[in-house]
Amino acid sequence: MLRTSRRRLAAAALLIALTAILGYLYNRTQAADIDAQNRVMLNLRELEKLDAEWTVNILRAHIGLDTDYAPLSAPLPRMRQLQAQLSSALPMAPGPQAVRAYGEVARTLHEKTALVDQFKAQNAELRKSLIYFPPAVTELKSEVTGIGGATVAAPTVLALDAALNALLTDVLRFNLAPDDALARRIEKDIALTMQYKNAFSPALRESAEAIVAHARVILRNRVLENALETRIAALGTPAALDRLGRLFDKAFDQGQIEMQRFRTFLGIYSSILLLMLIYVARRLRSSYTIIGVVNRHLQAANENLEQRVAQRTAELEAQSAQLQQLALHDGLTGLINYAQLTRLLDHALARATRRGTVVVVMFIDLDGFKAVNDTYGHAAGDLVLKAVADQVQSRLRKEDVLARLGGDEFVILLEDVSGREGAELVAQLALDAIRGIKEAGGHPIEISASIGISALCGDRGEAGAAKALLAKADQAMYVSKQGGKSRWSISPDAEWDACPDPRSIARTGDGRATAG
Repeated sequence: MLRTSRRRLAAAALLIALTAILGYLYNRTQAADIDAQNRVMLNLRELEKLDAEWTVNILRAHIGLDTDYAPLSAPLPRMRQLQAQLSSALPMAPGPQAVRAYGEVARTLHEKTALVDQFKAQNAELRKSLIYFPPAVTELKSEVTGIGGATVAAPTVLALDAALNALLTDVLRFNLAPDDALARRIEKDIALTMQYKNAFSPALRESAEAIVAHARVILRNRVLENALETRIAALGTPAALDRLGRLFDKAFDQGQIEMQRFRTFLGIYSSILLLMLIYVARRLRSSYTIIGVVNRHLQAANENLEQRVAQRTAELEAQSAQLQQLALHDGLTGLINYAQLTRLLDHALARATRRGTVVVVMFIDLDGFKAVNDTYGHAAGDLVLKAVADQVQSRLRKEDVLARLGGDEFVILLEDVSGREGAELVAQLALDAIRGIKEAGGHPIEISASIGISALCGDRGEAGAAKALLAKADQAMYVSKQGGKSRWSISPDAEWDACPDPRSIARTGDGRATAG
């Protein structure tokens, strides 16, 4: 009797021990909270996306696409909320590395916020001067060559008009691509303007001094704004976020490995327990049921994990494709932007060098667009820009390129053009397409365009050939503006029929082309 009682106690203790071991192994296989880990990674990816969109909005403000600074402040509350959630999730990635990585993310985002505030202040002042400067110069030129210069010697009138032309061109070019040589030239233009304006009336002199003041604002703030953007880019916020993400991934992967190890232990233990169940089938039948339940839970957990991994991968790929689209295209019209245009232009010039063909660039600036904005608002102006993009694109060949530089400026890139007549035909088609836009958002409008055309026989190894070609087309466009608008003009430096035979072009050791 006593022996039987002891056996029962031993059997009960063994059953309890076996059950406890089974429960321990089962709990360890469920230790990782997959939902919490996925939330952490989704929060991190959302923060990366918001930071990337923030950077894109800075670029949009830089080129004047956004008329206010709301997009630069809108993501901040959500970004702070995501930072707090990531901070609370740091215990899921134990060790000092994740803490340091999070500290780097918090530091870079804090510094970026401060730099963006400085950027908004600089950009607001710069934008005000850019809006004022071109029409003010045009109005002053009209007064100088008109009634305001009636009592002034003709050479002085012509000299001030030329100085204002040079100042307008150089300041606008400096705004697009600032450099020291162009800054010195602007200072020279300013000096000439200040010298010749003394021969005119006090009102005209006051206008000239105001124009010079705004030119100096553009000269100073463009450099400061570019420096701020360089500092923002140098913060390395995406790299810090990526580093924190890798640390979380590593911690989660280690947790998965540990969980898989306990799954293996559980499988081995289940096998041993199964043998024991066979040996004591009736007494341990209930334990067999538990093992079956455990196995079903493990299978469901595996399927759920695979599904979430596939879903997260698809989301990351979609976000990457969206960021690539934003980086290379204009957000309003869908056309390629300045950065992509310069890359395509470099490739086109290289091909033209090999083939002995001509690359043509047409710089388009809309006439009457400011009146649409002033009369009907920026929403109507955006509709006009979209209509211009659609109408001009429909007149081009599939291989031709249409880009938007910002504001109401567009560029057409042509390859394999059949001489000057072919380029003039395309320019006339574009001009007719723009003139044909008569309505925007239900409002009657009247717009046209001033077009500048330049052509080049490849780069022939010359550094900066693409920028030079764009600059010449830009200058030709201003000739069209001065000639009465709604027309096209060809740069006097355009090359049409003097392209060298590509077989006579040799490449030097550093890849530059030389004529043989």
